[in-house]
Amino acid sequence: MSKGNLQQVMVRIKGSEVSSPIAVFRCDQPEMLDAVLAATVKTQQMIEQRHPDLIGVYDGTMNLDQVLQELAGHVRYAA
Repeated sequence: MSKGNLQQVMVRIKGSEVSSPIAVFRCDQPEMLDAVLAATVKTQQMIEQRHPDLIGVYDGTMNLDQVLQELAGHVRYAA
C-alpha cells in the first residue's frame, strides 16, 4: 500500500483515469490514508471481500470536491 496524507492521495486520484482508479483505505497512522491502484489482484480481492478499512474507489473524472470531503471524514488525527 502507498501511504500518504490527504493532499497526496488527492493528487493520485486527480491523476488517475477511469480505467485505472485508486482504492483508498483507512490507515492506522495519524493523518494518513492508504491509496493503491484498484486494478491489482490483491486490491480487487480486498474490494470484493469488503475490507473493513476500504473507504472507496476513485478516479480523476469524479467530483473531486466531494471525494475530498468524503476522504477528510476518514482521516484520523493524533490525540
